[in-house]
Amino acid sequence: MFKSLLFLSCCIFLLTIPIHAQTNPDEVSLLMQLDREFDKATAEKGIDGWVAFFAQNGSMLSDTSKPITGPDEIRKAMESAFNDSSFSLRWQPIKAETMIPGVLGYTVGRYERRKMNKKGKLMKSTGTYSSTWKKQPDGLWKIVLDTGHPDGPPVEIE
Repeated sequence: MFKSLLFLSCCIFLLTIPIHAQTNPDEVSLLMQLDREFDKATAEKGIDGWVAFFAQNGSMLSDTSKPITGPDEIRKAMESAFNDSSFSLRWQPIKAETMIPGVLGYTVGRYERRKMNKKGKLMKSTGTYSSTWKKQPDGLWKIVLDTGHPDGPPVEIE
């Protein structure tokens, strides 16, 4: 009897989780705006704009390396790309949602990266990204995980 009651209680709890995890529209709007500001800061300030939006424990993931964690390591990993005058990275968020309202959320969108290849041809790469945002103790939302996946190999821009 006790096991049945415990099982029933667990089932009811699990069914009510979606009710408690409703997304706050103000926080969704804020995350979308923050992601747009992240894009703008990166376009205007380069590596400094990029790094400024990551939490102290924030990480980047890519297909070819282990996670890169912390502003110093992220700066080191991205510096050569941002120092290349042909490099450009822009994105637009499509969706935001809070996973734990007031604590954790994410944005998803599309990106476009441009860079000159070794033959002097301007190449374009597009893809989808996801950034996970966490509210910090100071009340600011910062990125704790950023990752992207390309649509395919880069294509030459004519």
